[in-house]
Amino acid sequence: MNLLDKSIVVSIVFGILGAIVIGLADLLSIAIANRIGLIRTGFWTKFLAIAWATPFLFFFGATFSLDSNHWILFFLLGIGNVITYLVLIRSLQLGPVSVIAPLTSLFPIVSITLAILFLNEHLEIIQILVISIALFGASLTVFKPSNLGRISNNFSPGILLGFLATILIGFEMFFRGALSKQVGWLLSVYVPLIISLSFFGQIAVVRREWPWERMQFGTFFLLCLASLFMVSAFFLFARGAEIGSVAIVAVAFNTYPLVPILGGIIFFKERLLISQIFGIVLMLGALALLGIIS
Repeated sequence: MNLLDKSIVVSIVFGILGAIVIGLADLLSIAIANRIGLIRTGFWTKFLAIAWATPFLFFFGATFSLDSNHWILFFLLGIGNVITYLVLIRSLQLGPVSVIAPLTSLFPIVSITLAILFLNEHLEIIQILVISIALFGASLTVFKPSNLGRISNNFSPGILLGFLATILIGFEMFFRGALSKQVGWLLSVYVPLIISLSFFGQIAVVRREWPWERMQFGTFFLLCLASLFMVSAFFLFARGAEIGSVAIVAVAFNTYPLVPILGGIIFFKERLLISQIFGIVLMLGALALLGIIS
């Protein structure tokens, strides 16, 4: 196995690990948001994520000798993260969640397209076929057969915002991967976090949702865990994109639906449909095959 092969395998592994960790972060964030609200949750997760990430700057000796183009991309990624968060949450509020949640899992289509167009990443025909199978498997894990017709029959405001959120997530992941190739995985995560935090702070002031209100020790502990998981997931994605392929790591990151599905089985005693089990097997099998054939 040559260096290129190893880099693709690492991209898949880092993408899957990142998906698992961000899934845990989202589950915790949902529970926290029910206690203190979405804006406070967004502010604290960004603030604490920066606190977790700062020691890495000194340990790895990151340098901020960047040009104006890098800072423009940092700004776009930072504000894009805030917009994506707000659009996604609003779409879920409008509903229906059973339709909108599956839409967001299709973001790799956007990331892969951008990587091919702007990063000159090349995929073989067999790789494209296997990636398509993986995406199809991912869609099966989150779509219920009874809901398949609802997307075409009911373009509600929530569903339209869900489409927009999917596109925004795809762009965000692409920019994060592209930046990691230019400035390294650490700065591609750290600087946008600071920019996102500044915007969440401004939103909190305008809405008068002061971060310290409704805070308890147990909630703060959960925030620490959620922020640690979140920044770890961003690091894994960025590092996988830096040493491998943005397109491949984006597909592997799409294993994210496994986390809420397993959470529902363990904590809410939900049962998997046959189509979901088939989708999980199809998705993981396709990712394994992608690592073998690449």
